[in-house]
Amino acid sequence: MLESAASGNAVIEAGWGQGRATYGGLVAGLLAARAEQLIDDPARRLRVANITFVGPVEPGDASIDVEVLRSGSSATSVHGRVVQSGDVRTTFTATYGADRATQVSVDGSRATAAPAIARPEAVEAAPFIEGLLPDFLQHVELRFAAGSPPFTGAREAAFGGWMRFREAPARMGDRELLALTDAWPPGVAPLFTGPAPMSSLGWTYEVVGTPPADEPDAPDAHWQYDVRTLVAAHGYGSTTARIWDAAGRLRALSRQTIAYFEPR
Repeated sequence: MLESAASGNAVIEAGWGQGRATYGGLVAGLLAARAEQLIDDPARRLRVANITFVGPVEPGDASIDVEVLRSGSSATSVHGRVVQSGDVRTTFTATYGADRATQVSVDGSRATAAPAIARPEAVEAAPFIEGLLPDFLQHVELRFAAGSPPFTGAREAAFGGWMRFREAPARMGDRELLALTDAWPPGVAPLFTGPAPMSSLGWTYEVVGTPPADEPDAPDAHWQYDVRTLVAAHGYGSTTARIWDAAGRLRALSRQTIAYFEPR
């Protein structure tokens, strides 16, 4: 689907549902795939993306419309939309930038160190239970290793663990990591004692590091994830997550505005 989206059109397969909508991470990944194709410069990596989920993206044909707003000497900004049946379903505004030579740098290795949790091989992957869990989780492996799982009535709205695709993709680049990152439940989910409707309204994804050119990310590697809920009230919450690669380097920040409802 990512490869077909690069051409501007995609057929969204069934089996990637999240309630009545297609899994948001996949939708964002489709837009990133089209943006990469248009920019056509491997040196310009995704630096920041803002995604707004306007309406549910459904299985079937989708138009992946992306335009270049401006391309400067080292950065390119784009705006994109997923359109189905003439309606905008998702918007995407992102900037891709090449590295710049600079004397200024901040060593954030201590401040951004990953919390110590059990290694992925010591934690069982959450099983996919058809009819009980969102369909897209049949494609994503999550291993909870810190905090409380969703809907357990926990006191803290925070958790962490490991993630990867159940079937390794051909490559692991910006679009794939973007598609993977949104797989976790919202940070407020552990506070509920039972399933409750909740979804992402807006998502800001910031890339804070890239792998060395001679050390590409392994498609089957586990990525560490940690999410904290900053505030939640009146049916809306704000969360910040951090993502580290297999070498323990902080690679991305994922900030979301969540809408949630009381359990039915």
